[in-house]
Amino acid sequence: MKQSKQSLFQLAFCLICTSLSPYSAGQSLQDNLWHGGIAIGGSYASSNTVAQTFNLNANGSKASKEDKLGLYTVINYGSNTVNKIKTNTAQLLRLGGRYDYNLSETSFFFGGSEIETNKIQNIDSRYSVNAGAGFKLIKTDETSFDIFTGLGYSDTRFGTTIPPSPSSKKGVEILLGEESTHKLSTTSSVKQRWSIYPGSAGIGTRSTFDISLATVVANGWTLNAGAAVSYTSKPSNNFKRTSSLITFGFGYKY
Repeated sequence: MKQSKQSLFQLAFCLICTSLSPYSAGQSLQDNLWHGGIAIGGSYASSNTVAQTFNLNANGSKASKEDKLGLYTVINYGSNTVNKIKTNTAQLLRLGGRYDYNLSETSFFFGGSEIETNKIQNIDSRYSVNAGAGFKLIKTDETSFDIFTGLGYSDTRFGTTIPPSPSSKKGVEILLGEESTHKLSTTSSVKQRWSIYPGSAGIGTRSTFDISLATVVANGWTLNAGAAVSYTSKPSNNFKRTSSLITFGFGYKY
């Protein structure tokens, strides 16, 4: 357990340090138009075995002086076929969004939700809703950095379970998080988000970290790299507490 936590925090720390590098996107433009990016990657190999992967990382936001709406998604699918027997090696889908209403230049109220399925981690479905307040610690043309906290509710339903492991977990949880965007050039950008959800005794504590980097090569088309890390203190059955995904591919920035 200590090793899993240490690996999670080390990877997240490295990714945060990376997000402060020159490969960085400034704060959201307050023009009431959608801005964001999408990155797609994958592979296919065929011989005695057939292996294929597909991944997608996307985010978008629409902001004005009064409010902001942000959406994000992470998709990862992988399979391996041996002797005509197909085994899924990855099956992750996460969708989320948040609405911010500005109280002042430096503070805001928010409401958000997220849904997720991760069959490889035995998660059939998970949904969560939350609300709270946040503060804009940095707000410049090059960099924005927000922190936020709130209260929420989550419901997780598992696939195959072995007693005494429960088939589902639900309860109240606290939300603690931060997110930032950076821009140090006209072609390179990065966004990152880290959220921690300390929950009631039955559901434990979980955490998610997502980061995406993009470099424009021509007419909005980009080269991309992304990473997603998730952690839960009370996984189903004997599944690992930490799972991670690193992606590379092409994308488009708008």
